[in-house]
Amino acid sequence: MAATPPVRPVSPLLKALLLGPLALAAGWVFLVLWPAAGATGDLFAWTMSPVTAVLLGSAHGGAAAMLALAARARCWAEVRVATAAGCLLMLLMLATTLAGRRDLHLDGGPLLGLLAAWGWLAVHLAAPPAGLAALVAQLRTPGPAPARTPRLPWWVAAPMAGAGALLALLGLVLVLRPDRLAAHWPWTARPIDVRALGAWTLAFGAGLAAASRECDLRRVRGGMAAMVLTGLLGLTGLVRYGARVSWHQPGGWIAVLVLTALLGLGLCGYGVSALIDPPPGAGPRVDRPEFGEVEEAELR
Repeated sequence: MAATPPVRPVSPLLKALLLGPLALAAGWVFLVLWPAAGATGDLFAWTMSPVTAVLLGSAHGGAAAMLALAARARCWAEVRVATAAGCLLMLLMLATTLAGRRDLHLDGGPLLGLLAAWGWLAVHLAAPPAGLAALVAQLRTPGPAPARTPRLPWWVAAPMAGAGALLALLGLVLVLRPDRLAAHWPWTARPIDVRALGAWTLAFGAGLAAASRECDLRRVRGGMAAMVLTGLLGLTGLVRYGARVSWHQPGGWIAVLVLTALLGLGLCGYGVSALIDPPPGAGPRVDRPEFGEVEEAELR
């Protein structure tokens, strides 16, 4: 009997050029924005409301956890959703940065803010070519995909896909219409703030849709961790700066709903994963082919 070939590993270049640097960058942004949300004029690339700062900081904190877990993974199948979501966010944030470059602290001001602005711009300009090189290296890494656990039940996959579609649509609206929406935002915001929040919303939506397509929660547990942390940190931040939010406007409650959905879906994902994917030795494991493949039994 021929030996089973090893599954496709994560390319070292993908870790060195994409996953690792993105995890460090996201962690740095979280440490700047979330604890010191009221000091973005002195410490960050542009000045924003503390409410926007804690929300963006929460998203970066969740992403840092997801990418750190992905950087430690050995199998490509376990990180491809995180990689796809990270690449999408990278491009969206580059577009946000270029469109709102006049709001960045590029021309002066506090030294830390000036350095942060130029560092932010440099990182987002360098990220796409580095990411492309990392993806090429990964796609050239040989090896089959690992066997999957049983297909997710519809009552798990459907909410994930539905929530992903709604978040992606909401994020797309925020990205495409930031000027009009900023004028009616429930807290002080500029177009760059709205577009940045939209980029994160769109990335989370795309990640949820991709996770539902994977149909294997073991492969997206890092994404579930990102949703739990983002939801928890974001809701805590809204409580912290709730006095700055105009709660009579629907936008504030939409933010609460989105964060609650992320937190709930992440927690449910962990719970369902424990039920349908028990620890080794707890029962027989059922494998199924990759998406796009047709099971041999169906051809007979």
